[in-house]
Amino acid sequence: MTEPASIVTCRRLEWSETDPADRWHYGAVLRFVESAETLLHHRLGVPDADFRRMVRVNLTVDYLGSLHFGEVGQTTLAVEHVGRGSLRYAFSVARDGTPLARGTLTVVWLDPVTGRSGPWPDRLRTLLSRGGPQEG
Repeated sequence: MTEPASIVTCRRLEWSETDPADRWHYGAVLRFVESAETLLHHRLGVPDADFRRMVRVNLTVDYLGSLHFGEVGQTTLAVEHVGRGSLRYAFSVARDGTPLARGTLTVVWLDPVTGRSGPWPDRLRTLLSRGGPQEG
């Protein structure tokens, strides 16, 4: 495959993820994205030990609408760029085709020897930059 890795998942908004107005709490978007990211890595065969070395350093979100308790959001997550030591995902969350949130998540590779950010191992760079669409 030559396309960057991507996945589309569906997830129901839990009661604990809502605010007093019955809309999703702003932090719920990150949980939707993290669920999609975890499944993407599982589908690609990324070992858990490697996944733990991917540290989140930046999150941007544009909120376009609200999801309510019990509604299902569809999260699309795609590798947008793999740099020397960082990786940027683009994501969106929608309900029935209506966009509710979109943004980016940047992660860095934490070198197991130095404990600092370092270059992506070639095997992970290949998986993430060429993994193609994965089953959600």
